[in-house]
Amino acid sequence: MSAADASALENLVNQVAHDVRNHAFTMGLQAEMGQRRSAAAPEIKAHFDAIVRQVDALSRYLDQLLLFGRPVNVAPTLVDPVALAQSQIDLLRGRHGDETALDVRVEADPRGRRANWDPHAFGHALRALLDNAVESATPPPAIVVAVRDAGDHAEVEVRDAGPGIAPDVLAQLGTPMAVRRPGGAGLGIAIARKMAGALGGRLEIESTPAGVTARLVLPWEASPA
Repeated sequence: MSAADASALENLVNQVAHDVRNHAFTMGLQAEMGQRRSAAAPEIKAHFDAIVRQVDALSRYLDQLLLFGRPVNVAPTLVDPVALAQSQIDLLRGRHGDETALDVRVEADPRGRRANWDPHAFGHALRALLDNAVESATPPPAIVVAVRDAGDHAEVEVRDAGPGIAPDVLAQLGTPMAVRRPGGAGLGIAIARKMAGALGGRLEIESTPAGVTARLVLPWEASPA
């Protein structure tokens, strides 16, 4: 996909997602009102509960579309990459609702170097990679987030012990929405790559039958945009 085509696709996705999100917000408010008013009628409340769950799922889907479609405004600040990685793992466990269900740990470089990154851009990139790793197998495989000092740049790896990715599927990961899981937007890798690029780095993906390694290669100093 050319840069012009990619930009046009991002603009289209952003506009559509923004418009649909407005409708989803109104639907959610109406459904929540129905929940409250039907509290005394469980059989009716159950229908509103289902609508609220579906609207929540739609909102998460739209969030992915907007992350892909909107420009990234980078505002670098001094951060601890290990602490940022751990915070994303904590959020991941919170989303899954059971801290014992996920085997995720951090491998920290002992040098403990700080980075000048935008924490939001980095967080979105790492979150997308963690979500992909968790969803790579059922039950979720063991996952390691490794933070390494590679001299003039940092490397943040998300390694899972899942089944790996078939070569033909791996070749399509660079195309937004080409590879999708049920209920997913198919934009996780595209978002991670976009955020890595905004920080002046890149995303690398390697797969073997023993699992997948997604690697963020980032300069220690991100340029503001």
